[in-house]
Amino acid sequence: MALSNTVAKLARIVEAEVTMPTASGTVQAISVPANSVVLAAGAVVTEASAGATAHGFDISIGSTDIATALDFEGASLGDILVEASVPVATTAADTVDVVSTVTGTGTAGKARVWALMLDMGAPVAADEVARDQLA
Repeated sequence: MALSNTVAKLARIVEAEVTMPTASGTVQAISVPANSVVLAAGAVVTEASAGATAHGFDISIGSTDIATALDFEGASLGDILVEASVPVATTAADTVDVVSTVTGTGTAGKARVWALMLDMGAPVAADEVARDQLA
């Protein structure tokens, strides 16, 4: 049996706190390096919003949604906002964005946006040891 001569990089959680818009629009949240895969994303409410009739948002990279229809207006402090996520791969550096749709006028709240990412760049070479040569 041949042994692998590389070690894969581990997945990591990256997060950033963003001020949610009071009108429909897009806010950049997290930088994504080239050759990455974002497996999942979500948000935690750190400051609730009030006053708008509705404030929903999607988490996306460019025009590709990772998580959709997260309800910010209906959420309270500390609520975890997650939905089924669709993994998104990138070949060039990009950003994870919060794309809000706001109905009415509300106060700006804040959310800690997170993304579970894999760096698919060049693997790290494994050190060979004598036991690898036995067998």
